[in-house]
Amino acid sequence: MLNKKLANSKKFWARYEWRLQDDFTYSALEDHPIKMNITEEAALLIDTGDDFSYLSLLFEEKGKELLEIAWDDEAYFHPFVLRMEEWELLSRHIAAQHNTEQWIPALLLQRFVGYSSLSELKAVIRLGMEMRQQSGLYTPTELENWPEHPMLKDETLLNSIDRKWLLEAPYGWILEGKDSYSLRNADNPDFPYNAWNRMIAGL
Repeated sequence: MLNKKLANSKKFWARYEWRLQDDFTYSALEDHPIKMNITEEAALLIDTGDDFSYLSLLFEEKGKELLEIAWDDEAYFHPFVLRMEEWELLSRHIAAQHNTEQWIPALLLQRFVGYSSLSELKAVIRLGMEMRQQSGLYTPTELENWPEHPMLKDETLLNSIDRKWLLEAPYGWILEGKDSYSLRNADNPDFPYNAWNRMIAGL
C-alpha cells in the first residue's frame, strides 16, 4: 500500500492526478509498484514509475505472472477496467486489508473507473470528492473550487461516446464500444475474467 508520507502529501496527489505538471522524481516508486492485497488469491498493483508518465494497473493471481489490465498515459490510454460498484467495494476491502483509510485506495483507483453516461461520470466525481474531503488534506474552499472534469464542459460530447457496460457470458461484465478504451472486452481473451469474477464474488 502507498506509504503514509506520500498519501498525506497534496503535491503527490496533484502529480498523480496530472493536475500538476512539473519536474519530479519519486525514486522510491521506481520498480516498486503500489501493492493492494484483496484476497489470499488476488491483488492489484499500480506501477507509477518514478515520474507518473505511464500508470499501469496490474492484476496478480497467486502462482501466476503479473498481468497488465489497464494503463493510463497521455497518448494511447486504456484505463477503464472498473465498474463503479467494484471501485467502491474494492476500496473498502483494500482499506480493511491494509488497516488504512478508504480514501487512499479509492483515489489511487479512481482513474481506472469506466463511466458510460453522464450520471455515471457524476457519480464517480461525487465519490472522488467525498474521498478527498475524508482525507482532510483539502480546505472547503479548495474542494469548492476543484477543477471541473473536461467532459462536463461539453455534455453533448459525453452523450456521443460509444461505451457501455454489458453483462455477457462467459465473461461477466465487459466494457464495449469503439470508445471503450478498455482491455476488459470480449475481443481480449487474455483478460483474467474467471479470476476477476471469483475475486469480486469473494468480497
